[in-house]
Amino acid sequence: MLKLWHLTVIREVIKTGSISKAAKELGRSQPALSQVISDAERVIGYKLFERAHGRLQPAPEAHYFLDRSHEILEKMNDLEKFMQHDSHHFSQIRIACMPVLSEFFMPRQIAEFSRRNPDIRFFMRARSSSRVLESIASQQFDIGFAEQSQSSSLYSTTDFSIGSVVALRADHYLAKKRVLTATDLSGEPFVTFLPEHNIRKGLQAAFDDVGATLNIPFSLQNGAAQYAIIESGQAVGFMSLLNVWLYPQLGNLQPSNEHPKIIFRPFSPIVHQNISLIIPSHRPLSQISQQFANEVEQSLNEILCVTKRDFQLEDSDFFN
Repeated sequence: MLKLWHLTVIREVIKTGSISKAAKELGRSQPALSQVISDAERVIGYKLFERAHGRLQPAPEAHYFLDRSHEILEKMNDLEKFMQHDSHHFSQIRIACMPVLSEFFMPRQIAEFSRRNPDIRFFMRARSSSRVLESIASQQFDIGFAEQSQSSSLYSTTDFSIGSVVALRADHYLAKKRVLTATDLSGEPFVTFLPEHNIRKGLQAAFDDVGATLNIPFSLQNGAAQYAIIESGQAVGFMSLLNVWLYPQLGNLQPSNEHPKIIFRPFSPIVHQNISLIIPSHRPLSQISQQFANEVEQSLNEILCVTKRDFQLEDSDFFN
């Protein structure tokens, strides 16, 4: 069976008029090209070149061969250019995302990326972390973000460890403390996540370790929903740094204001929220999907750094 390399070699020999010149142009040895021509002639069943007066002359069949192969090689060249430069046209990036990132962070990432790549189509679905893992393992989505990941041969992960803080009204009696502990907060009404959430589990463990009383009259699914209860003074909140970033995004006072309604304090011992960027193992990402994943990872790191600075939570002992 003829291969593209056969066509390329034959065209170059006809163009240059000799095997030695063609070999030089193609960066191959003369014997190697002679073998390619012999292989092609054996496949098609007739001679493509004859030697006359010490020169290699193409047979009439070779010119016909050249005319037909030229179209094929040009189409392959166009395809190569498309794959290298234009393959993102008509592409789709499918994202399965945990709720805390799907509310504000991911839509902003999509909007910014789409502005620079208008031909990309996005499909995003907010799902629980366990459903995100299932969706990536079954290759229903290209990129996933989940609160926790489990080791699997079906996907690979990039992990982020994000510290958690106490959120309380600025006039709360504990607001003057730089760092809060379970002992400080024993018996204090809390609003935080549902019992199955890792942050909730970490908070419970911290209280249990010192025999403090964890009082949670308000259990909510996401961090953004906590702010109304915190502002009302009915409870203090416990959330990750990502939820802190959400606070001004929700239309609340900017962190630079002199009199914010809610302030944030580090909690000791550290309670981390672990977030993983997840991609399928057995189906590589397209170049454009990989570019998007890289930009999301960079933006997530930048947001965490800026949030720590703006809310004066830069103590490296509390956030990794």
